[in-house]
Amino acid sequence: MSYDWYTSRGNIKSMQICPSILEPKAEGYISQIIRLSPYFKYFQLDFSDGIYVDNKTASLDEFINYLSNQVTKLPTNLIFDFHLMVKDYEKEIEKLEKLKNIITIKNIFIHFDLYPNLSLITSHYSLFNIGLVLNPQDHVSDLTGHYALNDIPLIQIMSIVPGAQGKPFIPDALNMFEQLRKSGYRNELFLDGAVNEKTLPLIDSLKYKPDYICPGSYLTKTNDLKNHVDYLLKFT
Repeated sequence: MSYDWYTSRGNIKSMQICPSILEPKAEGYISQIIRLSPYFKYFQLDFSDGIYVDNKTASLDEFINYLSNQVTKLPTNLIFDFHLMVKDYEKEIEKLEKLKNIITIKNIFIHFDLYPNLSLITSHYSLFNIGLVLNPQDHVSDLTGHYALNDIPLIQIMSIVPGAQGKPFIPDALNMFEQLRKSGYRNELFLDGAVNEKTLPLIDSLKYKPDYICPGSYLTKTNDLKNHVDYLLKFT
């Protein structure tokens, strides 16, 4: 398939920002959302089980319980994606079915190397877009061998080994954006992992850019939030 579609739509299209939040305790997610919500309305919440990856966050159950019992509710205009770095992703998606009555959930990301039955999951949870995540060691050729590319509503590329925030950036992972577009993929692409002032010039120089960048610790661990936000906005 020709990839002229991508260049014709304008690869100079700006990238959008979706902050990534990963916390060891449920209250940490809420405090970060509240802290960042004056600047952003769209967030990706990362949860890990300590099995699929080497880091364990608060559980989804803890997050849901904490959110349900909050006296101060989150602003109603916020939109959330969930990135599930977990082995038993179907069990977690089932929990998100209940959570959608409290907050607006748009996309759920699960990892490609778990080889999920995407059509089955999508039919069971039709209110969500179910996207796939490619780790740095994954190959686009393997993805296309298992799925019809444009049946995947969104794909996220990890530019770090998934797990804890603050891991080193793996620039070779960025090649997957070009590989996907040249393979004819037309849906939205996300980038997660070490998005910061050191890596953004390289990301922005790509011919085939992500549609969304998901900065994590660059926002959640800074004492200079306004300047970091202003820097990110230069790329949007």
